[in-house]
Amino acid sequence: MANILIVEDDVDIAQGIAEFLEPKGYQLDFAYNGKQAMSLINTHSYDLVLLDINLPFIDGFDVCRSLLHHQLTTLPVIIMSARGATDDILKGFESGAWDYLVKPFSFAELSARIDVNLNKANLSKVSNANKPSHIFNGVELDANTLIFHFENQAIQLHQVGFDIVAALLNVAPDVVKTKTLHQILWGEDTPDSNPLRAHIYKLRKQFNQAFEQPFITTVKGIGYRFEVL
Repeated sequence: MANILIVEDDVDIAQGIAEFLEPKGYQLDFAYNGKQAMSLINTHSYDLVLLDINLPFIDGFDVCRSLLHHQLTTLPVIIMSARGATDDILKGFESGAWDYLVKPFSFAELSARIDVNLNKANLSKVSNANKPSHIFNGVELDANTLIFHFENQAIQLHQVGFDIVAALLNVAPDVVKTKTLHQILWGEDTPDSNPLRAHIYKLRKQFNQAFEQPFITTVKGIGYRFEVL
């Protein structure tokens, strides 16, 4: 069963989550501040991290950013926070989180999000090695490393970003419907917060910073397409 790190400075909340997850067979570790979380992640192997934002010493966003260039390619991080404003959710995904739950949330929703993200991570470990690289108009997306190449530059994507870009490249320059992307990313368990827009925003920001073009174009009312300017 999966090994999960719960990073939460409120002991009562951490205990409540633990009492719900332990009967399901998960192995649980706990961190109560950002420094402790980073130490545990760097010295232990986890299948998933549940991460609060408002932590002592180092906040959750910075904990997430510290993992962005290596572990987050395959380690799902679900942010849990009472901060539900759009800017906070976007910042969470920009920091590298795979998912974002706004407190208070139901344990049923937490369980569904854990299942979806663990399944995605496990499937990716098995299947990425057997997938070909994606190539389109000078863009190459490496399925083994999740690295995006264009014009002698490269950036690292994490699994959710890779899945979005791969889906768009598979049919480029045709449009992928929003509903199709939801199905690819979350199956029948699309979160109520609809994080797809936040993931697209993050990808465009990454691409603009590295390549001075967003690559992903919104087709209003339909979905998204991949374009090289």
